[in-house]
Amino acid sequence: MTLVRVLRTAEVVLSHTFYVDESATSASGPVTYSINRLDGTVVASGTASGPAPVGVYQVTVPAQSTVDTLTVDWTGTIAGSVVTARDIVEIVGGFIFGLAEARATPPVLDVTRYPTATLARKRISVEQECEEICGQAFVPRFARVAITAANRACLTLPHIKIRALRSVKIGGVAQSLTGLAVSESGVISGGIWNATTPATTIIVEYEHGWEYPPEDIREAAMLRLRSRLSMGDTAVPLRALSFSLGDGGIYRISTPSGKRTGIPDIDGPYERYTADKGGFA
Repeated sequence: MTLVRVLRTAEVVLSHTFYVDESATSASGPVTYSINRLDGTVVASGTASGPAPVGVYQVTVPAQSTVDTLTVDWTGTIAGSVVTARDIVEIVGGFIFGLAEARATPPVLDVTRYPTATLARKRISVEQECEEICGQAFVPRFARVAITAANRACLTLPHIKIRALRSVKIGGVAQSLTGLAVSESGVISGGIWNATTPATTIIVEYEHGWEYPPEDIREAAMLRLRSRLSMGDTAVPLRALSFSLGDGGIYRISTPSGKRTGIPDIDGPYERYTADKGGFA
């Protein structure tokens, strides 16, 4: 499964490679695709182009006007068996930093060693880590969550900086959004949710995140990209907590954790924007 992040209103050509063990393998017939929203709504479907080269198929994902998350299911007969593989396309309102800017920031990243696809893939991991540490998204994003509740007047979403409430479904039935209010901190109020015993699953779709990232977050994230690209380029053992030089000096290494990268110039800005979601007594 591959995750691709695409700017809203942008069309993208998505590629998928079928493998048998480690060998790229073409299907014995056509490969079909189905592009769907997370609620199952079909966005597009048809026959993928390819294989070119061996085992590689392509499809154009149409531009989307709003942030969203799409699944792309590829189905073909591979080595005698019908196989369905899934990729994820996340339609986003922006990126924490641009690839061209990250490459051009001195020292310039060599395009042969670090092609665009590598930078794009690493950027996703940097954005995911940043948002996990800080507890919030720094560009507009889409979320679809399931909340199990019984007799609640309010629902609490797992994100903050709520931008828009898109839909609410209870027992698979769409609810009117009229009269509902959602706070920036992620609390939906405005009525009693019909969730008696047993508890009912409520599906909520919404948009969240900053309009654009703060400058120090952008700079810290670009620095984190470079650290991830060069993780193996060190003579210090990966498990070391300290190291010494020939002159006798001993240096203690800053180590990462669930909420720290271990790099002070990155952890400082991240800590400043770490959200306190609070709670209810």
